[in-house]
Amino acid sequence: MRHPEIFCGLLLATAIGCSDARAAIPDYTHIELQARSNLLVNDDGWNLPPGSSFNSISASINNSGKVAFPVQIVPINGDQSNTGVGLWFGMHGVGGIVALHEAPVDGISDRVSINASGQVAYYTHDDGTNYRLRRFDELTSTSTLVSTLPLTPISFAGHVINDAGVIGYRAGLGSGYGLASTGAGSSLLHVVDSNVEAGPYAYIYTPAMNAQRLIASKVSIGDFNHNEIRSFASNGSYTTLAVDSATDGSSPYNRFDNGIAYNDAGQVAVALRLQAGNVRAIYRFTPNGTSVDAVEIARVEASGTIRDIESFAPSMNNNGLVVFRARDANGQAIYAGDGTSLVRVIGKEDAVATDLGPGRIGQHIDDPSAWPIFSGAPAINDAGDIAFIAALHPQGNSQIEWGSGVFVASAAADSIFSDGFDSP
Repeated sequence: MRHPEIFCGLLLATAIGCSDARAAIPDYTHIELQARSNLLVNDDGWNLPPGSSFNSISASINNSGKVAFPVQIVPINGDQSNTGVGLWFGMHGVGGIVALHEAPVDGISDRVSINASGQVAYYTHDDGTNYRLRRFDELTSTSTLVSTLPLTPISFAGHVINDAGVIGYRAGLGSGYGLASTGAGSSLLHVVDSNVEAGPYAYIYTPAMNAQRLIASKVSIGDFNHNEIRSFASNGSYTTLAVDSATDGSSPYNRFDNGIAYNDAGQVAVALRLQAGNVRAIYRFTPNGTSVDAVEIARVEASGTIRDIESFAPSMNNNGLVVFRARDANGQAIYAGDGTSLVRVIGKEDAVATDLGPGRIGQHIDDPSAWPIFSGAPAINDAGDIAFIAALHPQGNSQIEWGSGVFVASAAADSIFSDGFDSP
């Protein structure tokens, strides 16, 4: 199953080495429900105001196991005709809406980022305009606007808050984009594309930032057919972690997905397509002095474990453990791997405990293959705990809708997690 495609050709700024950092892979035996949303015609949901709903969102989890996620519809004072957008915050199945935004705000980012001290970065907007970067602080239980001056972005994407409280993001700057970070008394523009200022970058994709205030992103160089994964410091200097075969004919990588994961060790994880066989795979790239180590986490094989890798960015912790959405022989699933081992965390028709009783991960419709089971991208903390969002139905009856649940898969065999429900 393992195919260690080690590329030792020339890169623009670095060369690939041939060593690998290993990370212990957990055994996921406990799944804990945090909250559940459903249509009011079915039930009130759980741990959310009745009538609340979310769609195509991702949750975030910090090293303490605290979880945050956006909620796109939240009834205000129980009034189903008057709704706002909200931020959910909690852990171990205890939590709720901690920030509620009313009109004219009518939109919230589909993902949030939480750091070690319980600060959560997200943005809101008014019908696609007036984007505002916000930070919720657990210590004060308040959400405040984040000033990005002297930068004045018209949009935000890929926002990540590190443990120093610095928020990195892709900033919309008129007709183009830049990678920027705000915090520690400054807003810094790391790099911009050629629509903002003359330069080599035709396009900048969704980034990620680490503790060192380095921002990594896929970038198109010159045109959209030549792409690299680069990490940028705040002064614009960069390190190249991988290039595609259009840029370097000896590269084994045909193309990279648009979203990446980035950790404090400077490792990048990305879904990509290999030149050989045109197959999809997940790779982790690790800087190693003047070289970069390339390690395959998983690849698609027609009769193997992974039958497809879905187009959502992977997540990676500081130990190099990578979690991603995939399909196996049974359907949609979430997998975690470290380059040596690969484990199925959760997937279609797996049993979970819920507030309504024993449930199953899956759609309630006649053709569940036509609808996604999972929402957004999974997230992982340094302990290996994984936050994910999945559709639900009762155990033994796939024709009843239980909506969507936000879950945490605990990495520890003797987990302190307690779902409060009877196990299915």
